Amino acid sequence: MKILVVNPVGHSKWDEQDRRLYSLFASPGTEVDVVSLPRGPPSVENPKSHAEVIPLIFDRVLELHNSYDAIIVNCFLDPAVDLLRGVLKKPVVGPCESSLAIASILSRRIAIVSVGNEALWMIEDRVRQLGYRDYVVSIRGIELTVLQLDEEPEKTKEMVIKVSRESIDSGAEVIVLGCTGLAGIAEAVRNAIGRPVIDPAGAALKMAEAMVKLGLYSPRGKR
Repeated sequence: MKILVVNPVGHSKWDEQDRRLYSLFASPGTEVDVVSLPRGPPSVENPKSHAEVIPLIFDRVLELHNSYDAIIVNCFLDPAVDLLRGVLKKPVVGPCESSLAIASILSRRIAIVSVGNEALWMIEDRVRQLGYRDYVVSIRGIELTVLQLDEEPEKTKEMVIKVSRESIDSGAEVIVLGCTGLAGIAEAVRNAIGRPVIDPAGAALKMAEAMVKLGLYSPRGKR
């Protein structure tokens, strides 16, 4: 199968590293392509950038989807995911909904660890929209923006581990990494805290694969 991952930003500097990352989670026979937008913000972590990218993602996916079996929007806020489901007759998944679906099987005490800015209340809104308000006991951020995450990877990892431990101490049982910029460090965080940690990229990729294998897509999809 072929899966298209769309980075909802106006640059391509993350495309190749994200392709390698998603491919690590892919089953044999699954091919992953990653594309970004022709234009757009450098990251999506506030209401303005979120609103800006929705029509851009929509148009980009409609332009490219015919060559793919499933679509992933590579942002934890799941921008344009619900809209695309109303159009496409194939799986369209987001990292937030996929991560929470898997985490909710493991526990009813989930913590989300993300970047520390306006994205936190936007994640809270997405959690409520998806119906997981009673499952998510904590939404916390580290003191970095998305664009700062890969400047000092070890420092980022240490900060995520610290906030994850605080979340566990406050009663959480499962950690969801609430930013796709944190994808790839779930195993290190899990080893450090001794609790399940959900990687948003891995969750989205495995959800997309499963839906393709099961022949599932939104009944609202028309093409």
